[in-house]
Amino acid sequence: MAPTSSEKWSRFLLLHLYRVARLLSLLSSTLDREKLQLKRPRSGSSIKLFSIIWRCLVVVIYSAVWPALSAHLVESTPKSYAELFAALQAASVSVLAVVSFIIQASGEAKFREVLNRYLNLYKRICSATRLPHLFPTKFVVFFLLKALVTMVSCFHELFPLMSAKHFAGIMPAVAVIFGIYMWLGTIFVLDVCFLGFLVSGILYEHMANNISVMLKRMEIIDSQEEKDRMSKYRKMRLLCDYADELDEVAMIYSELYALTIAFRRKLQWQILFCIYYNFINICLMLYQCIFRYLKDDESALISLAMAFVKMANLVLLIMCADYVVRESQKPKVFPLDVVCTDIDQRWDKSVETFLCQLQTQQLEIKVLGFFHLNNEFILVILSAVVSYLFIMIQFGITGGFEASDEIRKQFQAQ
Repeated sequence: MAPTSSEKWSRFLLLHLYRVARLLSLLSSTLDREKLQLKRPRSGSSIKLFSIIWRCLVVVIYSAVWPALSAHLVESTPKSYAELFAALQAASVSVLAVVSFIIQASGEAKFREVLNRYLNLYKRICSATRLPHLFPTKFVVFFLLKALVTMVSCFHELFPLMSAKHFAGIMPAVAVIFGIYMWLGTIFVLDVCFLGFLVSGILYEHMANNISVMLKRMEIIDSQEEKDRMSKYRKMRLLCDYADELDEVAMIYSELYALTIAFRRKLQWQILFCIYYNFINICLMLYQCIFRYLKDDESALISLAMAFVKMANLVLLIMCADYVVRESQKPKVFPLDVVCTDIDQRWDKSVETFLCQLQTQQLEIKVLGFFHLNNEFILVILSAVVSYLFIMIQFGITGGFEASDEIRKQFQAQ
């Protein structure tokens, strides 16, 4: 059967995603297309040694160049308390970016194991659902939507670095290029957090649909129509087959639950950084908007628009995590425990085991145990943004954006 357009697009996007990860030094593994697995580099190989040295070099240069990367967000020398606060916000994002990159690079082996488990589970679900391909058009649409939001955000953040003053000498130019390289790798990892939740949600959705289809196929067993009647022996054989199928579904659900938890644990610092990074950028954009509005600068609307882009980044990540949890709970509403309960105990036992497993494996997307990633968390972020906005407005009313002699003297003394 010829591949569909969504299948072609999803394969194209995922393959190029892997190549970009290799280009940004986020993966040093090679892809075995026949076995559909990531192979680790040979122990002690020159490629692995070069990868370690390269990553260390990137981190060291980025640590030295981060003030230039955040200079377009705030004044180079804060002159007021509002500017000082914004400078501290920008600095914290840069420091956490370095920490995120180091954590990701040092844990590549575990991350490769998680990816290989996803690939193995993909093949198992294809076999269980009898589907040649699991990524629907929805996957391509959300992937491209997130990529568009990321590109707009990156263009706004990195465009100021392309000015001629950053390329006046060889060393500054090299430092800025390395800084951009590091920052693109950081943004890529943050988008992987979104992609992992999206893939888990789609796999859960396919498994729920498979159970629904199985229950529809089982309706013929309880059918009272003359043409559909079958002997008790045939009904018992069919129920045994469906019980085996349900047992396989239960094992896949157990593996998918464990895999989603493993992915969340492996990238929980990156998920936390993604939330913090976008939230801080929203605050900085609002600060810029108010500051420029007070100066009658027309570019205030650009800062406001970028705040909405950053908010879209957060909303997409949180809604995707909520989507995973909702899809994992779908089988609880299916009438598994009332189907054919008076014909064979084998089916009843499989249903009871599966339902007990679902009760035990309650999926929750928590970040470091602090908060749940669900749609209610979006309201928490919105309330925090509104509170920050009111604080900035009060700063403007009380003169917090005006130059402070005390702040100026402190920086001059340094």
